[in-house]
Amino acid sequence: MSFASLDAPAVDGLIDRFAAASQVTLIVGAGGSMDALLPSWPALVERLLRRVADDHPGLTTEEARGAWIKRTLGQDDLLGACAVVEVMTSDDLDTLLPDELFRPGGPTAFEPGPIAHQVAYLRECYRERLTILTTNYDDLIERALLARSWAKKDIKSYVRRRTPPENAVAVTHLHGYAGRAADPKQIVLTEEHYHRMQRGTSWQEAYVTERLENSLCLFVGTSLTDPNLIRYLYGYKQSPARRHAAVFVRQADLEGAADEVRAVREEAVAKRWARCGVEAIFADHFGDGAQLLYEVGLKRRERDGYERVGTRAAVAIRRIGERALLVDREDHEFAERQIALSRWLRETLRLTLRSALGNDPPPDEKLALALWLLSEDGKTLTGWAHSDRAHQDPATIEAVPIMPSSTWVAVRTVCQGVRVELDRASEVSRWRFVRGLPLFVEKPSRLPIGCLTLSSTKPSAESTLATMPQAAKAALHRGLVEAIQLPLTRVAQP
Repeated sequence: MSFASLDAPAVDGLIDRFAAASQVTLIVGAGGSMDALLPSWPALVERLLRRVADDHPGLTTEEARGAWIKRTLGQDDLLGACAVVEVMTSDDLDTLLPDELFRPGGPTAFEPGPIAHQVAYLRECYRERLTILTTNYDDLIERALLARSWAKKDIKSYVRRRTPPENAVAVTHLHGYAGRAADPKQIVLTEEHYHRMQRGTSWQEAYVTERLENSLCLFVGTSLTDPNLIRYLYGYKQSPARRHAAVFVRQADLEGAADEVRAVREEAVAKRWARCGVEAIFADHFGDGAQLLYEVGLKRRERDGYERVGTRAAVAIRRIGERALLVDREDHEFAERQIALSRWLRETLRLTLRSALGNDPPPDEKLALALWLLSEDGKTLTGWAHSDRAHQDPATIEAVPIMPSSTWVAVRTVCQGVRVELDRASEVSRWRFVRGLPLFVEKPSRLPIGCLTLSSTKPSAESTLATMPQAAKAALHRGLVEAIQLPLTRVAQP
């Protein structure tokens, strides 16, 4: 979400190519669900194994259950581990899968993340010229389409190839569906399910192959480890006129790697998928994938008037600094503005908390709200305004490098583009629990500008921020982001 890696020439080429395409197919992987805080594929498999271990009478201690799970994962691949789950569980997989996928609150506790929302935005830009395929079971893309003003009756979830009615939009689930509005259907989970799909020609193979041969395909939220997708990529008829693309995230694979290791790793990935007619595009952070989808749609709409995200974001952030923070004014003006901003954040937090909870939070818990903004180049993050204190000299404010391995919750939030929270113990800070909320300017275009952080003097197990009802928590997050986002959007305008 820092946008710095999206100014690369290869990204420019992808945006131009897909924005001009007559037919585009999006193939959305697990990242499109993980950014809504659903588990990754390995984490889901481990949850399923845990369910079996907890229910099995032969595993009588936590040590034994943990050892069994570890050995199963070590001995079998993920599909094999799912086969173990299937033969060892007393539950039906159609019940077990959604139970573990959506726990603890069930499917209604999860709302679309950034990728799902940008898939819906692209569908609006391309209309019937965009095909949406996903390997995910959930209905988050459908929920994002609903939020984008499509009528519920016109959003169709398919588990096989279908032609939707006129003016409707289809989301085809290649591995089955387990949304909130219907019973699970056609779940593909175990090695048996995958091998069955390789006998003869499955509808999934026929459909994906047809899309590869007759449209430009963009893989997002996937590391291309799915054995069926790999098989389709090696089996379709390539053409020099088509160059598909896959977005790979360095944060997922190469965090902490030396530059030379990363360079050779990326060279290998690029050459491997080039053999299949797929260009590998590398973004730094998980949050960058959603922004890249948005850029494709914006380029399609604005054509020659399109400007890079880095250019647009730098201008917006500079205006916020000049007009809202007064960073270029005299020291006394900056200091006075800091006092006003601190008061504004404190009052915003108080009113939004009261609205979400229906009353004031417990008096023995101290809470704080802070505004963090990216630098104009997207490479550092600075905490510019705080509800519990006011800076007096801008020269004393230090920027924090944007690194996924950072211990700063604000930096992690920016890198992932989603809510991040952390319990911590520090001898120099009274704040014990911190939650980050990503922050965007939405008009005239979507721009990542930083984040908000909510802090508590209590650990999460005791904090109102964590123990409040889910609906109240969602209202709190929405209220805070909107209250801060709207004035920043106004000052960022020309």
